Amino acid sequence: MRRIVVFGAGGSGKTTLGGRLGSRLGFAFTDLDDLRWRPGWIEAPDDEFRAAVDRITNGPRWVLAGNYVEVRDLTWPRADTLIRLDLALPLVLWRTTQRVFRQAHSGELICNGNRQQIGALVFGSDPLLGYTLRTYHARRREWPAALSLPQHAQAAVVRLRTPREVAAWQARIQAGNTPVER
Repeated sequence: MRRIVVFGAGGSGKTTLGGRLGSRLGFAFTDLDDLRWRPGWIEAPDDEFRAAVDRITNGPRWVLAGNYVEVRDLTWPRADTLIRLDLALPLVLWRTTQRVFRQAHSGELICNGNRQQIGALVFGSDPLLGYTLRTYHARRREWPAALSLPQHAQAAVVRLRTPREVAAWQARIQAGNTPVER
């Protein structure tokens, strides 16, 4: 495991697991949201986003967290390990809600100095809960087909379906094992 992509629905724990893996393995960790979002919640143009991802994924050791289809052609074929967090919808909705409330209450800076707002859950141009509900089932159907494409055959795939599976897998990594499956 030298080039790792952690992906899954919002609230599945991509950033948490990716950060822990990067720390444990001594690899640079990047949350793709930090490359996509500029201050004021302005989306980086696709060409700039892709260029930043290209630079990172040309390195020998890295961990990425994120789902962006716009850069999947760069990230997945370059990865040697793809970790799919496939948690239940009620859990990811609960986690997303909890995270937004925690970040909004604390004023925590996220994604290049942006701040979370509670209204982001249900209001705005693309509310988080609506986004999760709209994309959750489509992505769960899409990912197996995408993972089976020849350009991703080089990568070991780890599918984790529950918080217990995530914790057990992470504990094996912490113990120095690198369990993977295809």
